[in-house]
Amino acid sequence: MTVHTGLDQPFKALCSYAFWRTVDMRDFTTNLPTPTSWVFGDSGAHSARTLGLHLTLEDYAAWCHKWDRQLTLYANLDVIGGPQATWDNQKRLEREHGLTPLPVFHTGDPWEWLERYIDDGYTYIALGKLLGNPVQEVLPWIAKAFKIADGRAVFHGFGMTVWRALRDFPFYSVDSSTWGSGFRFGDLLLFDTDRGTWVKFKLRDKQALLQHRDLLRAHYADPASFASRANYTPTAACAVAGIAWRRAEEYLRRRHGPIHLPPSPRNPITRNGAPAPPGLHLYLAEGSATNLNRAAAGVHNARQENTRP
Repeated sequence: MTVHTGLDQPFKALCSYAFWRTVDMRDFTTNLPTPTSWVFGDSGAHSARTLGLHLTLEDYAAWCHKWDRQLTLYANLDVIGGPQATWDNQKRLEREHGLTPLPVFHTGDPWEWLERYIDDGYTYIALGKLLGNPVQEVLPWIAKAFKIADGRAVFHGFGMTVWRALRDFPFYSVDSSTWGSGFRFGDLLLFDTDRGTWVKFKLRDKQALLQHRDLLRAHYADPASFASRANYTPTAACAVAGIAWRRAEEYLRRRHGPIHLPPSPRNPITRNGAPAPPGLHLYLAEGSATNLNRAAAGVHNARQENTRP
């Protein structure tokens, strides 16, 4: 009997142009262990500024065109603090380059810009610059965005992993780089679907491993693999992380019910006639193809084990 843990969903990854501009996306998607995948293309403009990289609209447009078949959708080249420049980039990518990017609206921008996108026929909009804002400030801001949209549009949350926000608001999609904390900071982050909460503890914490051994096994992992440095592998950590976020995605899908993408010729997912399955869709944001392959392998192996008679 199949247990519903989100493993039946396509593997979903967010790949930023700033990090992935030299990667062969055809090779990446073809060699992913999972049979189906969704890839969200993002400009990575914020990361580029942090790294001192200069991104041009023309180069980003060429990348989106080159990998159009591999990218399920791609976002606008947004300008934080520049709503007019962000709007102009959206229109230039559409009119000059023939693209259908996902528009982006940032915290701190005047609300009339969100109204402008919706009035202009955009029914799928990304909310950006969410990270770094205090939770007590970002939650009312998100609530106002959803109130303005009021069934006319759905949202993607860039870097939106504030669990209270995900539980309270029916995002159509979100992405997370938090999923990689296990192999970055020595943590295990597991999702408890019965309680709808996250469980976090340090790798090689034998007491915590003993306490949460059943939950770890529910992530298709052997607790002994994380009990000592000799047994630990990055592959196992990536696999558990990928499965944990699939479990979280499934929990949110059941909590909010189907979230449908309102029809529009401006929708990036349906630009090539592709269907737009109801949300929520949770993408794993990562700059390394290796880590995403490890996570995809973990999800694929768990799926096979989960569907055995």
